[in-house]
Amino acid sequence: MKKFIYCIPLLIMSICSAQVNFTSISNPDSNASGNDQVMMYITNANEASGVKGFGLPAVDAAVNLPFTGVNAPVTRIEALRGMLLFVKSTGQVMVFDGLVWSKAFEIESDNISRFQINAVSTTSGAVLLPINSLIDKPNFLADPLRLKTNIATSGVNLNRLYIRQTGLYRINLNLNFTGPAGSFSNRLGASLYVNDVQRFQLLENTVNFDGTNRKINLDFSVYAVQGQYITLEAISEIGGTTSYNVTSNSYVTVEKVL
Repeated sequence: MKKFIYCIPLLIMSICSAQVNFTSISNPDSNASGNDQVMMYITNANEASGVKGFGLPAVDAAVNLPFTGVNAPVTRIEALRGMLLFVKSTGQVMVFDGLVWSKAFEIESDNISRFQINAVSTTSGAVLLPINSLIDKPNFLADPLRLKTNIATSGVNLNRLYIRQTGLYRINLNLNFTGPAGSFSNRLGASLYVNDVQRFQLLENTVNFDGTNRKINLDFSVYAVQGQYITLEAISEIGGTTSYNVTSNSYVTVEKVL
């Protein structure tokens, strides 16, 4: 059995070109060099229970992960599926699936979709919010509800979320605004439409985030039927000539509750 365990690191070393050293030592607590990048158990001599955890091989930054960029594999490397490395600069553990790296221990919910809102401006106090269909899981942009999947990325479809399953949905809008000071003397908010028919309007006082950016956070709950679509509109309390910008640091999150 010991021979078998010893050979696994050697196999990985022969395939992986990362600067990660694997060593075979009898007592890692006392014999491991601080310069070695080794996976080892970490014990605490002051605790009767012994082993408390283990250390992972580490790299300084994400760009130092093996098999990335021009070195990314074309076909899956089955022997390295499940390899873990700790990235010091981000404090995250990354797992390799044989093709790409992703955050380890991250569980993706199957009932929550989240999208970035494209930057948009208005001089009339109201503007439809363009919803970006980009999937960027490291930044928590995903679409398991398929609200934007296989939908055109231009024209009216850019603003629409298509309902694939009948149910009750919670929609959270996190909007970031910039603009003239007068734009924020009255409340700003959003309207929610189902098949272009207005269902709700919510208005809130914006929060001054950093002197330039202002924020509001809004929650809607709506029952929608398969085949319907939802659009969202930023609005001003007074409308008219109110000017402001919705920045790309704005997001919409949709949760299927029932």
